[in-house]
Amino acid sequence: MKLKPRLAGVASFVPSGSVVADIGTDHAYLPVHLVTEKNCPKVIAVEKSVKNTIKAKETVSLFNLGYKVDVRTGNGLLALNKQDGVEVVVLAGMGGINICRILMAVGKELQRYKRIILQPMGDLPLVRRWLFAQGFSFREKLAVEKGRFYEIIAAEKGKEMVSEPAYLELGPSLLKGEDPLVIPWLEGKIKHYEGILQGLSKARSGKKDSKWRYFYHRYQIIREVLENICQGK
Repeated sequence: MKLKPRLAGVASFVPSGSVVADIGTDHAYLPVHLVTEKNCPKVIAVEKSVKNTIKAKETVSLFNLGYKVDVRTGNGLLALNKQDGVEVVVLAGMGGINICRILMAVGKELQRYKRIILQPMGDLPLVRRWLFAQGFSFREKLAVEKGRFYEIIAAEKGKEMVSEPAYLELGPSLLKGEDPLVIPWLEGKIKHYEGILQGLSKARSGKKDSKWRYFYHRYQIIREVLENICQGK
């Protein structure tokens, strides 16, 4: 199954031949792709509602993959057990706060997974700060779909080195400039911050406001990173 760019980016972080759990699988397009294109022997597809579970089962049945894709109704990672042998967990297409709640719900059990692949739809700084605080290192990549950029994170146990706290908002590995989409992504962020700063400057306190200084600091960091990338530093 050919995936759209967002899910294709998620799938690219899944090691071939690994046992995977896709939490919040929706139509189960990702599990079907993983077993047919990445030789994954088993994928557990989890949905919270029975209605969504039925949708996922319909897709799996259409491709006759019920012997490899196990569709379950359950609450996040709590739907899994040690006997499943899951190596890689995917949480894609949900809010960052919800992702953190799902990860926290299993406590130390999270350590049994070799890799956690996340594609938050918002609150990415929160997700990165949580991963950093829990002792994860992470790689990231970008995907663009219908003009919108998506940030995808692959986290594993290890120490992430962050020299500037603001980098957790932007993505430490993305700021290395290796992703082919990083320049237009940063340019979009610059325009976003320029709009915020322009609006705040018109307020009564203007540039003296702490919010203005906060956003200006991040604006300057993004500009500096973009300049360094463009200059090949």
